Amino acid sequence: MIIDALHLTTLPLDGVDMLLSSDGTTIQVHDPRTGQLVSSSAPFTKINEIAAVPTGWRDPLIAVSADESLSWLNPRTGEPAFLPDKSALVFPLATWAGTLIAGSGHPPYPLLRWDAGTGTRLEPLGVHRDQVTAITVLNQLDQPDVPVICAGDRSGSVRRWNPRTGAQIGPALDVGDEVIGAITPVSLPDGRQLIAAATADLYRWDAITGEAIGAPVVIDSYAVGSLTAVEVNGRPQLITVGHDQVVHRWDAETGERVGEAAPGRCATVLHHYGQLTLAIGTLDGKVELRPLGQTHPDRRV
Repeated sequence: MIIDALHLTTLPLDGVDMLLSSDGTTIQVHDPRTGQLVSSSAPFTKINEIAAVPTGWRDPLIAVSADESLSWLNPRTGEPAFLPDKSALVFPLATWAGTLIAGSGHPPYPLLRWDAGTGTRLEPLGVHRDQVTAITVLNQLDQPDVPVICAGDRSGSVRRWNPRTGAQIGPALDVGDEVIGAITPVSLPDGRQLIAAATADLYRWDAITGEAIGAPVVIDSYAVGSLTAVEVNGRPQLITVGHDQVVHRWDAETGERVGEAAPGRCATVLHHYGQLTLAIGTLDGKVELRPLGQTHPDRRV
């Protein structure tokens, strides 16, 4: 049973979506079909963020951002995969092509990178005027081998970077003097790609032109810490989790609310017995599985 999930994401093992969770000090991997524990880590002092990092030729690894360190765990055993990088204070994490990308907590606030196959730190990428607080990778439909790294910071700016050249792409996208709490790419049915970012509101831009899409969507929270994009029945949706511990779903194109809000501290999307499912870390410390498009959970892990 997952206890007190503060972070929740999906980790694929043997073709099955496992649930990767953290209670703030310990990392656990669970099989959502049975609720059985696959692995559990030794305790950390404080966990800031976790991520499943594909390696391309073996099991994915678990990257753990803790105070002044970055650690790598084996998902089947919970044991360290490499020696930790004890000089890295990083918070937001993202992955691309066997590379872990993270925002540094130290000036001049570069984007740090590691090789997931060896745990080796690579050359940093770009700098921000303030600490990076959210990061994601956009795979361009017309150039799939040239991704765009999108990073938001405390000053309310989203900057786009080419990881191959280190060059910034276009001008910064600004939301005003608000912290960017989460960011994600979105693909629309008409072929356009968006960049969605959240503060206390939800912002959307055309990923190529940088043009704002619609008015900012007001979210009933003073800040958003989690933003996930998913396609449901052919329509892209955005799932937000606010610091008020409420999970909302939004139509990514129109900004309209989808379904009812649900209490929860974290959320992720997985395939559960082949069905697209929303997993919510509830306020009482459990994980609730809700098939998307249906109103009632099918089970509790």
